[in-house]
Amino acid sequence: MDPSDERLTSEKQNLRRQMSAAREALAPQSRREATRAACDRLAALGEVETLWSLPDRATPVVAGYMAVPAKAELDPEPFLAWVRAKGGRVVLPRVDRNASPRLRFHEVENEELRFGAFGLLEPDAGSPEVPLAEIDLILVPGFAFDEGGRRVGWGGGYYDELARCLSPAASRPCLAGLAYDFQIVDRCPAGAADREVDVVVTDRRVLRHPLEVR
Repeated sequence: MDPSDERLTSEKQNLRRQMSAAREALAPQSRREATRAACDRLAALGEVETLWSLPDRATPVVAGYMAVPAKAELDPEPFLAWVRAKGGRVVLPRVDRNASPRLRFHEVENEELRFGAFGLLEPDAGSPEVPLAEIDLILVPGFAFDEGGRRVGWGGGYYDELARCLSPAASRPCLAGLAYDFQIVDRCPAGAADREVDVVVTDRRVLRHPLEVR
C-alpha cells in the first residue's frame, strides 16, 4: 500500500474510534434529545419542504437507513415516521455485493427487515426495489463530517460508490448527512474516491456544500 494511502486509512480509523467513543459516552436522555432536535431540523430543511411540490413526483421518496443502537448512532426513524405520516414513501438500503452500485433500496415495513451484511437490519431481497431515479432524498450515515461536506463512513465505500453513480444534473437526489453536532470536525480525511454530501444536519445546525452554515 502506498504510504499516503496508509496514512489516510490510519487517519480515518482514528477518527472512527474517537467518534465511536464520543457517541457511546452520551447519556440516553441526551441521545434522545439530540435525535429529536436533528430530525426536527431535517424536517424543516428547505430541500425537504420542496419534495412535496416537485412537478414530476406524485409522492416524494426518501431513502433512510437503520441506525445501529449498539454504536449509539443517531437514529433517523423520527424523521422517517414524519415522512410516512405526511404521505411520503420511505425506502431502506440493502447490500448486494454483486450489483452496481452495491446499495439497493426497497420499500418495506420494519417488521419485514432481517439481518444482512455486517449484521445490520436490511430489507429482504424479494421486497419491492425502488430505482435510484425515483429517489428524491438520500440520508447518509457517518462517523464524522466537515463543513465542506466530506465524510468518514464505515469504510466500505458504499455511499461513495452510490454518489458516483448519480447523475450530476440538478434533478439527482439530495445527499443529506445526519449526525450529532460533535461529529462535525475541522476536516475529514478524504481520498480521490470519497464523495461529499450536499448538506449535513445536526441537532444544532445545518451545513451545506458549498459552505453555508445556518
